[in-house]
Amino acid sequence: MPVKRRTDKRRLSPAMEAQAWSCVFETRHDFFGDMREIGVPTDRLGDPDRATAEEAWRRLGATFLAARDPRERAVPWAVREFGEPHAG
Repeated sequence: MPVKRRTDKRRLSPAMEAQAWSCVFETRHDFFGDMREIGVPTDRLGDPDRATAEEAWRRLGATFLAARDPRERAVPWAVREFGEPHAG
């Protein structure tokens, strides 16, 4: 099993925060507990609520997509749910 990356809860750069959100942006689910690590409230399954995910997508979506592997063909959950992000 790969080693889990740890994030500094005190201050995250947009790139680091987008990385923490990447699993949620891709699939809607936080499989690795990253949301808890950065202090985002989650449900009993560990997933953030939709409004919180949408707000994060508006702030971090462009950063997430810029760092995403261009060979990835699957459309991320956040794009399907919230649309393309606007460059900030």
